[in-house]
Amino acid sequence: MKKVFLIITVLFFVTFRIFGQVITVTPPLPNDKSAVEVVFDASQGSGGLNGFTGDVYAHTGVLTNKSTVSTDWKYVRAAWNVNIPDCKLTSLGSNKWQLIIGPSIREYYKVPTGEEIQKLAFVFRNSDGSKTGKTSTGGDIFYDV
Repeated sequence: MKKVFLIITVLFFVTFRIFGQVITVTPPLPNDKSAVEVVFDASQGSGGLNGFTGDVYAHTGVLTNKSTVSTDWKYVRAAWNVNIPDCKLTSLGSNKWQLIIGPSIREYYKVPTGEEIQKLAFVFRNSDGSKTGKTSTGGDIFYDV
């Protein structure tokens, strides 16, 4: 009985992780030398951009071995209300938005050699920042590197 319960619990969490994601990243286990595709699902998480059809931007940076807390983002690509082409997402339809980070994570964020990139950090927003896409608890979105 314990084995059945354990299997069901593991399957639940795997399913939740796969289907309940605010973002999916390809490849799923990136390193700092990889280019990655990030797909933001606006219908997940806080839902602040659910059904939105205007321009969507990623407010994005990284957490490194020099970050002291989860809010200590490093190498943020642009200030909150600054809209740059490298942070503009492409609509894929059905509340899905794509961002390509490349040619590598390290180059995209301009992280110096020797500093360890630990997580990608995101908040998705409309062009003036009045609508946002975050986690279901209103937090920043992180992805392990």
